[in-house]
Amino acid sequence: MASSPSRITSDAFFGVTFLVLCSLPGLLLLDLGITQKLWPGLRSLWQLRHLPEHQIGDHFEGPALLRGTVESTQPRTTPGGVPVVMYYAWVEDHYRSGRSTNVKVICNVGADEQLRFRQGSRTMPLEVFHHDEHIALLKKDGFLDSLPMHPQVALDLGPVQELPAVPESMRERCHSLQARGTLHYKEARLTENDEVTIVACQQDGILRSCPGGAVVSGVMATPTIDRIALAYGQGAMNWLRGGAVLLALAMGYLCSSLLKHSGGEE
Repeated sequence: MASSPSRITSDAFFGVTFLVLCSLPGLLLLDLGITQKLWPGLRSLWQLRHLPEHQIGDHFEGPALLRGTVESTQPRTTPGGVPVVMYYAWVEDHYRSGRSTNVKVICNVGADEQLRFRQGSRTMPLEVFHHDEHIALLKKDGFLDSLPMHPQVALDLGPVQELPAVPESMRERCHSLQARGTLHYKEARLTENDEVTIVACQQDGILRSCPGGAVVSGVMATPTIDRIALAYGQGAMNWLRGGAVLLALAMGYLCSSLLKHSGGEE
């Protein structure tokens, strides 16, 4: 039995509309991803990977890479009681909403001041956030976890540690820990023995985050910047992934339609 003209017209109209709705945004995302994100991102990553490496005592002002250790001028411990140089700690509320689990940070504290950078017997004052930038802390393994190159200072203090219960000192510092679900305490920390790679500028005899226009505002990572560089690259890839998904939907529907009508109308 032959299909009715109205049925064919309706199917054709729906198919064309679906293809247009998927193809045009997909092509737009690919164009933006390639021209506005991918190529600039690749240039910035190339510059980051080819920054000059310096030692304490060298004369430089622009962004440079230095390897050494970091120490604090005063003793400090995390809310969990671990002696550290610097740390960031936070409490997450994990609660159910429908079929999904939501995560909300309800309190965070940290200590990142009064630091010195050490290479052998030489030390130099280190200011992580000289220009009032925000931090971008790498909390995962870098895969599908993107970080912006500007204007945040990127930190990779190694694997995030989770304690089975919220420490009492953390409860005292947080005004309210009312939870909709289950509380999770986590902390990222840097100890005095951790090998560190930083990207910083030198101003007035101090290692500081870099002003606007530099390839990055600043980086501190242990032991290398590899995971941060991977996370930087994910920003551009997310645009390409979005466009590819929409185009895949369009091509999938097109192939399905061709397969359906390949035998001709009956």
